[in-house]
Amino acid sequence: MIFFTSDLHLGHANAIEFTSRPFSCVDEMNQTLIRNINDVVSAEDELWILGDFSYKINKEEVRMLRGQISCKHVHLIYGNHDKDYSTDHIFQSVQHYKELKTDYGRVVLFHYPILEWSAAHYGSIHLHGHIHSTGAYNEENLKKKFEDRISYGHKAKQDDLGLRIYDVGVDANNYFPISLERIAELMHILPVKESVSAINTYVERPE
Repeated sequence: MIFFTSDLHLGHANAIEFTSRPFSCVDEMNQTLIRNINDVVSAEDELWILGDFSYKINKEEVRMLRGQISCKHVHLIYGNHDKDYSTDHIFQSVQHYKELKTDYGRVVLFHYPILEWSAAHYGSIHLHGHIHSTGAYNEENLKKKFEDRISYGHKAKQDDLGLRIYDVGVDANNYFPISLERIAELMHILPVKESVSAINTYVERPE
C-alpha cells in the first residue's frame, strides 16, 4: 500500500503551540508521530513524506528519527524546512516534485498546494502539505467541483468532476498518515480496472 503524510516538524517545539498540537513536549510529539506511522504503515509499504519531516535539527538526529520508522520505503518531497539529503541516504528518494502512476490515476505530489496541476482537468489527484490545515479544509474541498477552484486554464473533461486536492499533513489527519485507498474512497474514485469493469457491465451487448 501507498501512504502519505507531511509536516511532522520533528524536533520543532514551537510547532506544538502554533498548530495547537496536543503534546506536552517535543519528545512526546516526535514519538507519537513516529508511533502513529508504525501503527498503520508496514515495513513493505511505501510512505511519501510531502515535506518538513523535521525542523532545526542536524542530519544525524534526522537519521536517528528516520531509523525509528519501520517502513523500508520512505520517500521525501522537499518542504521549505528540509535540508538537502541528496547524498545522505536517509530516505529512499528525495525530490521536489513527483507524479505517481497508480491504480487511481495520476497523483501529483508537491509540498505546496497549487492552483492547477498536471492533468487536473482529467481527474488527477493533487496531494500536498505546508498549510497545517485542520480537517475542515479537506472536508470543504471534497464537497467542491473542479470549476469551483479552477477559474482559468483547462476546463474539466466531465461536468461533475470533484476537486481532487487533499492536504496530507498530520494536522489535517489526526496525526496519522493516510493511504491512497482512503483518499480515493473520500473522493469517490474507483481503481481504473474496477471503473472499466463497471462501465462494461452496463454496455449493451449485441444479441
